[in-house]
Amino acid sequence: MQTKEKNIFEYTNKKLKALIQNNEDFNKELATAYEFYKTRLLQLIKDEDTEKLESELFSSIKSQIFNGYFIALEFLGDEETKIEDEWFKQSEGMIAQQLPDILRNITGNKLEEIITYDSLKNLSSWLIKKYEGVYPLLMDISLNTACIGAKWALKDEGEKRGAMCYQPRHKGILADLDEVTYINPQTYINTNIVNESAEVWDIINSNYIEMDKIGEAIVLKTSSEDKVEGRFYLSVNFKNTLSNSNQDDLIHSLLTRLMVINEVERDHLIVTAAAVEEFYYFTDIQ
Repeated sequence: MQTKEKNIFEYTNKKLKALIQNNEDFNKELATAYEFYKTRLLQLIKDEDTEKLESELFSSIKSQIFNGYFIALEFLGDEETKIEDEWFKQSEGMIAQQLPDILRNITGNKLEEIITYDSLKNLSSWLIKKYEGVYPLLMDISLNTACIGAKWALKDEGEKRGAMCYQPRHKGILADLDEVTYINPQTYINTNIVNESAEVWDIINSNYIEMDKIGEAIVLKTSSEDKVEGRFYLSVNFKNTLSNSNQDDLIHSLLTRLMVINEVERDHLIVTAAAVEEFYYFTDIQ
């Protein structure tokens, strides 16, 4: 390891130790990522492998966050890297949204070779030998947890420059209208259409290959004169390639957000869902 790499490694180690010891938001994000991906993996493995998975997954995710932080610092320290202060003034969600593509680009799309750290490589080797079809999820874990580390590195860099992240100011029915809102470690929503009583949100999933629109949520706030019973109406369309369990998890997340933000009980909400083959936009209909 060269002197520059060693210095970045030691600095990354120091910063992440400080975050774990002192930053509640960081620890919440780490725990959320662990629980989310543990649940996904447990659906694919046998009970006899649960204990081994749980013990190795947590350390693997911590290592991926470390590696993402390290990769981002290397990128920032490259003399050819030119990032204006204004870029760091974006909201946290908007920065996070760009990171999968940024990491793919700066590593030459070498997900297994560069982004996947040793701990996750070992875990992946064990799981791939035992379970068919687990590889895509493991690569999703690799990329998206590395993005967590990269995001914290970029936040720290912005603070050093005095360029603080934009704080959302416009509240919506389902989320902040001027923010990209993550509802789990690899899925976010952003606004498509908005008015005073209705919002249309795109649901975007970050898989290890690309960003993919997997759903669309329409939420309506009804008045007492409307014939629709209840105060809120939530309609969600998903791509039919999304598993039923993933659809259920996303509906639960959206429903919970709607209830908490608007302080309403479940019986004041009407929820419908459907599966579609694809989403299309028609801009020039004659």
